[in-house]
Amino acid sequence: MRYPDWTSYDAEALHAQYNNRGKVPDFADYNARWSKIADTARQRAGVTADIPYGARPPEQIDLFMPGAANPPLHIFIHGGYWQYNDRKPYGFLAEGFLAAGAALATVGYPLTPGVTMTELVTCVRTGIAHLWRNAAALGFDRDRMHVSGNSAGGHLTATMMMTDWPAFAGDLPAELLKSGIAISGIYDLEPIRHTPIGDAPGMDAAEARALSPLFMTPPTRAPLVIALGGDEGPEFHRQAESFSHHLVGHGVEATILDVPGRNHFSIVDDLALPDRALHAAARRFLGV
Repeated sequence: MRYPDWTSYDAEALHAQYNNRGKVPDFADYNARWSKIADTARQRAGVTADIPYGARPPEQIDLFMPGAANPPLHIFIHGGYWQYNDRKPYGFLAEGFLAAGAALATVGYPLTPGVTMTELVTCVRTGIAHLWRNAAALGFDRDRMHVSGNSAGGHLTATMMMTDWPAFAGDLPAELLKSGIAISGIYDLEPIRHTPIGDAPGMDAAEARALSPLFMTPPTRAPLVIALGGDEGPEFHRQAESFSHHLVGHGVEATILDVPGRNHFSIVDDLALPDRALHAAARRFLGV
């Protein structure tokens, strides 16, 4: 389907396209429910909380391990338009992955405007590199690391998949991440600069383009699923289609998973539920 270009919207309409909290009035209920489930998950055996990968408090990781030895690892990056939220509620995803024999790591990061977007992206890369370097001590298989994230985390997931890891640090392999699932992500950041959502990130045009996965060359052929809710607006669907076409043009397997009846928040539930296509895609990538 062909969607209107973002420049066709006036300022108010463009903000409405990206204002997910405005489109889903009960958005806070999702986070509250996830937090309760995550609190319970962190009380089980096999959980290591607050693993530091940097000096700032948000630069921490929670790791949920199954009973299986040397399991694959699914990394999750939270959303919140790079200025809200933290990793803790997303521990709610653990049960489904642990039951399948996979580990789950939720990676935190400092938020804008306390850091620049470039610094934020570097922090997430540093956290993922930390997991790879310390996999043996932590107990998972560093050769089976996969990543997903929602909203801002969808953007960060795509950015991680487009990262030249050996250029980031010489000891890292090119195929550090074997697959990605970007959920409801923003792949061209320029439209965000023209809404109030862009105030905290504070990007200029050059930084927005440099950090937009749509304009990055994939360094490997690692596959991606580009997921979103069917009830999300035209801009999210346009972004997903544009990014998919970009990847396919570079020989990457990039599948759009458009889930009917799901919005920007409820789509994340599908990653936790074994009977849903999004969870099945993650398990397929993990090989469990």
